[in-house]
This record gives sequence, structure tokens and C-alpha cells, in this order.
Amino acid sequence: MSKHYEVLARKYRPHNFKELVGQTHTIRTLVNALDNNNLHHGFLFTGTRGVGKTTIARIFAKSVNCENGLSSNPCGKCETCIEIDKGQSVDLIELDAASNTGVDHMREILENAQYTPTKNLYKIYLIDEVHMLSKSSFNALLKTLEEPPAHIKFLLATTDPKKLPITVLSRCLQFNLNKLSHDEILEHLKFIMNKEKLKFDDSALSKIAEFGNGSMRDALSLLDQSISYGNGNVKEKDLKEMLGLVNHDEIINLASLIAERNTEQILLCVKELARKGENLSNALRDLISLFHEISIAKIIQDEKQVSSEITKLTSRFSAQDLQLYYQIAINGQKDMNLSPSEQIGLEMTLIRMIAFHPDYESTEKKSLKSSPNKNIKGKDSKIQESVSKASTRKQKSNEEIHQLNIRTQEDWEKIIKNLDFNGAAKMLVKNTVFKSLDSQTLTLTLSSDFVNLHTHKTEESIKLGLRKIYPEVEIIFEVGETNGSSLSQKESVEREQNRKETESQFLSDDNLKELQEVFNSKVDLKSIKSTKESDNV
Repeated sequence: MSKHYEVLARKYRPHNFKELVGQTHTIRTLVNALDNNNLHHGFLFTGTRGVGKTTIARIFAKSVNCENGLSSNPCGKCETCIEIDKGQSVDLIELDAASNTGVDHMREILENAQYTPTKNLYKIYLIDEVHMLSKSSFNALLKTLEEPPAHIKFLLATTDPKKLPITVLSRCLQFNLNKLSHDEILEHLKFIMNKEKLKFDDSALSKIAEFGNGSMRDALSLLDQSISYGNGNVKEKDLKEMLGLVNHDEIINLASLIAERNTEQILLCVKELARKGENLSNALRDLISLFHEISIAKIIQDEKQVSSEITKLTSRFSAQDLQLYYQIAINGQKDMNLSPSEQIGLEMTLIRMIAFHPDYESTEKKSLKSSPNKNIKGKDSKIQESVSKASTRKQKSNEEIHQLNIRTQEDWEKIIKNLDFNGAAKMLVKNTVFKSLDSQTLTLTLSSDFVNLHTHKTEESIKLGLRKIYPEVEIIFEVGETNGSSLSQKESVEREQNRKETESQFLSDDNLKELQEVFNSKVDLKSIKSTKESDNV
């Protein structure tokens, strides 16, 4: 008969504190307490699933009851240690509160607490998911927890400590177990694969560690599945097929298309991924991880720590673009389940990245200008002719005003209003004052309060807007005082005047005055808005 298969999570469960992965702060405290025989009667271990709560509790049980004596390093070979490892110790009472919430069951267990251990030094109560106990059960537990016999130790574990009564929390030493890091999980997976003498790809184990999301148990369960799927081997190709992961090169290619803001090719790429039957939700998740890698690479700027493909991508994305794309992708994950299909969900998320980019509008206009009649065919020939004529008229009109001619601030303000600046560029030009025009070099005074808006990107955006009509123009910005002469300041003064007029008209209303007298109240001036303002809210 073949030997019964033991899952990796059980086979490689740590049997002493030295074998534990992570949780250094908790281990250090427990080891010192055990070695100095300075033990509290109640311990509470909190943390997400698979981080070692019950494992630490069982090691603690062995440490206090080992037949070789109390210490932080149980022998693991004596009868008591073996019984605890196998879950057969009569003095280790394990209770799953998720399935045993009744007060009667809890009372029955605790009634036996007064009796001394059958064979060991301590009788230990290990209660998992303790937050699931009913209120009556907590009350029953509290009575024993307040003044326990000297031979009793309580080990409580929970994933949700907020649901525990404060009376219970105050009577226990609390240990918050952290999620395990990617590297901690990865190194342990490598250790197990080498111990089992199985072949593996580092990239495949790294992906499994990533999917573990801080839980060693989840990662080991996935490793078990991967070993079975790969017939003893864990290869990246097999893992991709098993989990429906998208090839890394395809994600790199997709990121490159996003950097180019090539919407047509992006849609073709998604269509091809869908045709292959790829998991598009995972594709978006991998894209998010890639944006994170690129962002970190831009900060550390160390080619030794970053792959060559990531290094190449860092120069193609600005830090602002990466933050924008990352945020849109994160929100896109939430929308995937609501979309008619995964393909539509991914396509709309990627299109949103392009549409929300600060340079999108100018790029679209440039595209339309270069090929205005691209999609006009057949029966729409009349429309095509009209577009052609309109384009000709616009070109003729532009030729007539190619020579930049500004003499006053009013001339400059007309240009600001007529040209379609947007975003930071619009705010920047509205806070400038015309100073001089020498040939085709325009010098503007920029308000010192808005110097932070003057970046290479905003200046290029302004030049791009002006050069649609004045191809030869150059701009010089000089920081100085605008003394209320900029368009933005004039608009602000106008808004304030309108507000005061609206406020005055409203407060002079006889009906309003009567209401204020009747209710002995005053109007909140901030709530007064013109009809136009209200419509815009």
C-alpha cells in the first residue's frame, strides 16, 4: 500500500520556535518569558489566516509541558511533545469557537478546569477564532479567565480582535502577528522544494508567494496544487495555465502601448488576449503590479536591483502618469465584475487611462487635424466635402493671423479665451500679464503665487496651443507681481462683485426679513448662490 500523502502545510508545520518563519517580535517575547519562567495565564494571538497563530500556540504548549522541563526549546521527541504534535494530548484542549459557540458547551469544558492536569504540568485551553463565541460563552469564559487556577493557561487566537469584549482583552497578553513578507514566503517555498527534491522555476515560486498575500498556509496550498498539476515540478508555464495567468511579455507590451497612448493597438492587444482565452482580470492585476515596479524603479534608480525591461519602461512614464494609471487600474478591478464581460471591463479601464491623461485633448486634436476625413466614406460624401471646405477655410483663416500681434493685456486675454488651454496650462496663462513682444518672442509676467504651476510640461502645453495659430512663437516667463491685472484676478474680482450683488438682493427681500424676525435667526451667507451657481452644483 502506498504511503498516505501529507499536505505540505501539515508536513512542514514548525515544531519549535527556531523553525518559525517571521513573527520575530512575538517569538522573542515568548522565548524570554519561557526561559525565565515568567508566564502569564492568558495569551491572545491575532492576525490574518495562515500567519502562525495556532502553530505558535501549539509550540508554546509543548514548551511548558515538555517532559525535559519548561523551556523555549521543547525536545519534540518525548511522549508529551509527540502527542501535542499529533493533536492527541489530553491536557491540551483545543476548541474551534466558530463551530462551538454555545454556552452549555463552554461551561462543560470550563467546569473541568478546576481539576489538575492528567499527566502534564499545565492544562492548556487553545480556543481558535475566539471572537465567534456568543455573549453568554464569553461571560462563562471570563469567570475562569479572571482568576484561573495555577495549572491553567489560556491560548486564544482570532482573526478579528475588534469583536472581543474589552474585559477579555484586558486579561490577556496580546500578540499581533504580521502578514509574512513576499521574500519570507518565497525562501520557505524554496526550502520545501529543495527538501522534497523537486524541480522548480524561481519565477513560478515568486508568483505563488505573491498569490499567498502574506499567508504561508495559502501559499503552501497553492504549491501543493502546482506540484500535482506539474507532475512533481513547478514551472512558470504550468502555473500560468493552472491559474490563467497572462504571459509577462504581453503585460510589458501592453504597458508600452499605454506609454505611447496608442488606443487602437491597446484594443487589438486586449482582443488578442481574449481570443487566447487569457484571464483578463489577472492581466489587469499584473499590470497594476508592473506600474508599482516601475514607480519603485524610478525612485531607487539602481539598475543592479531592477531588470532591464523595467529600466527601459521607467523612461517612458512620468511619476504623475504612473500614479494616474495605477489609481485607474485599481478602480478598474472593482468594475470588472459589473461589466458585461471581462473584455469590456479591461478595455474601458485602459481607455480611461488614455482619456484622463492631461495631454489627451491636444493629442486627439492633432490626430483629427492630420487625418480629418479618415472615417468619412460612401453615402457621407457630402459631409466629407463640408469637412474639407471647413478645413480649407480654417487653414486660410490661420494663414491670415500667423503673425503674432499683441500690444496690450486685453489682446493677450482675448487669445487666452479663444485658444483652448486646459488643466494646469489654463490656470498658468490666466495668472500671467503681457509684458512685451519682440518679433515672435512673447514675454509674460507670471504671478509669484503660481510659480509651482510652471513646469516643463505646462510650458510645452501652452506653446503647443499657441503654435496651432502662431507656429513661430516662443515664450519667456518672468516671475513678478501682476497687481490685479491678470485675467484670473479680474475674474476673481468680478465673481466677488457678483456674489455681493446676489447677497445684497437676497438680504433686502422683505419676506426673508420677516422670516428672520419670526424665527429669531440669521441667514448663512455661505449658502447664498446665484441661479447660475446653483445650476453648476
